[in-house]
Amino acid sequence: MRPRAGSKALIREINEALVLDVVRAHRPVARGRIAAETGLSPATVTGITARLLSAGLITEAEAVRTTGGRPARLLDLGTDAVLAAGVRLSNTEAYVVLVNLRGEVVASHREPLASTRPQDVGESVARAVRLATASRASSTLIGVGVAVSGVVDQQGGVVRHSGTMGWENVPFQHQLTALADTPVVLDSYVNSVASGLLLFDGRLTGRSLMIFSVGASLGASVVVQGRIHRGFSGTAGGFAHSCVGTGTGRPCHCGAEDCLETWSSQWGIQRELERRGETAASLVGRDDDVITSAAYRLGTAVANAAKLFGPERVVIAFTPEMNLAALTARTEQVFRCQYGHSATPPPDLELAVTGPSDHASGAAYTVLAQLFTASTSDAGTTGAGAAVTAD
Repeated sequence: MRPRAGSKALIREINEALVLDVVRAHRPVARGRIAAETGLSPATVTGITARLLSAGLITEAEAVRTTGGRPARLLDLGTDAVLAAGVRLSNTEAYVVLVNLRGEVVASHREPLASTRPQDVGESVARAVRLATASRASSTLIGVGVAVSGVVDQQGGVVRHSGTMGWENVPFQHQLTALADTPVVLDSYVNSVASGLLLFDGRLTGRSLMIFSVGASLGASVVVQGRIHRGFSGTAGGFAHSCVGTGTGRPCHCGAEDCLETWSSQWGIQRELERRGETAASLVGRDDDVITSAAYRLGTAVANAAKLFGPERVVIAFTPEMNLAALTARTEQVFRCQYGHSATPPPDLELAVTGPSDHASGAAYTVLAQLFTASTSDAGTTGAGAAVTAD
């Protein structure tokens, strides 16, 4: 990338992102408030909003009368100019949604996978995105976000490990970018859900929380002051493969034994039932020692992670298949019991249900988020989040 430090183009990009972000957070909003929130001059705000209106990224909403002068025209995010695609990968299909700047889903498509071989998956995803966007020729696709179950290095664009897909160190971002001919962002299921919450839930701005996903696999997202903490090589939140066993020797798809994944994920529960000679197409209504063990280890592991980090809120998001009354109730009970003798109060606990649409939409939101936060990595000492002016 050509260095942009100190250039007027970079300054304009940063300030446009700041203005868009204020519109996103306070929509619909007057230009006067944008100036107050960003620190930009009214004249600069007028110029920036004129460009954004011309590009269709924002629209003018209704006018509101102020205490004096002419009514102020409120600004809102556009709905048709740009779209982002979000893809939720499973081992059987690529589920694609298109979302507009307001986070609204405007189209979707399901594409079956011929196999989980990365090349085959990439071709299926590229085809699914083309089919989903076929009816939206007047809109510009700004990128594709892909959510994969497992450990994902977003910066490197590599799936480090996915038991669901059977992948190890797959550079899927590079492969899909070549096939789809558009920018691609890769992330885990749980980080995709977190991206959606952070972008469109104003209550979480600047907050610290932990989000845990419980489904075919397990995952965790660590949010520090409103930003996802990814750790070295994207390994933060490696919740599924913490060892919680007692020498029982349950083999995990990662190669280790007694990972939390083998006890409390849908995959782990089904493998245990198979070892017992049972076949369970569905876990609905199940309430036995397998569920009790899964809940005990899950609740304990979530509490231990929360004690280490100290978040304001903990969200445990179950997929519909794992939204079992016995599992959710006992997990919550175990979590709260772990704080029974703690010197600090427990964080707020929220149990939620998330499915494929949440993962796919969250992946698309990861792409959208880039419009609202201009990178300043090439801007020398310019601080992120601060308005800047040209010399």
